[in-house]
Amino acid sequence: MSAAMCILIIALAVAPLSTWLATAAINWTARAAGRSPLPQVACFIAGFANMAALVVLVLVLRPTGSAPRELLAGVLFTAAYGFCVNFLNWFVFTVTETSMHAHLLVEIGHAREITRAELEQRYNKTTIVAARIPRLLELGQLRLDGGRLYLARSWVLRSALALRVLRRLLGIPPTPPQETAAPSLREGGAAR
Repeated sequence: MSAAMCILIIALAVAPLSTWLATAAINWTARAAGRSPLPQVACFIAGFANMAALVVLVLVLRPTGSAPRELLAGVLFTAAYGFCVNFLNWFVFTVTETSMHAHLLVEIGHAREITRAELEQRYNKTTIVAARIPRLLELGQLRLDGGRLYLARSWVLRSALALRVLRRLLGIPPTPPQETAAPSLREGGAAR
């Protein structure tokens, strides 16, 4: 195996870690500057920068050869791998926020016109809990005993703890902002 191929294999192996570290650096820099980190933006910037670096590495090292077809195959493979790393990075660290945002946008899109009060009525803690509890019981993640809910499997807590630790390491708030954190449009708060 050529030295160029060895370097590329090492770079591909390190790509997920370097993407996560770059995401953390972006988030921590935002916090240090007094700004709220934007997890989606940080994940995509870190991911695409990493993907671009991998593609440049292929173009410089030419581990698959210098023929245009071989070079194109190397670039396409590396770009696809970089995209997968980027997607995994985004998925792991922003899926909870993104699903909440998407749900709100879908509610607004289906209604065509909706007031904030109507949206709050449709999408609130009560409706979310009412929709989630039966599904969690069905999946066996919760059990109902004597009118009380219990965790049925400890892996749920371990998974949540692991994601919370990773979100903290990346500089992303481990929980979504509370209801009282955002200004109300009814109280004259500006929309962002």
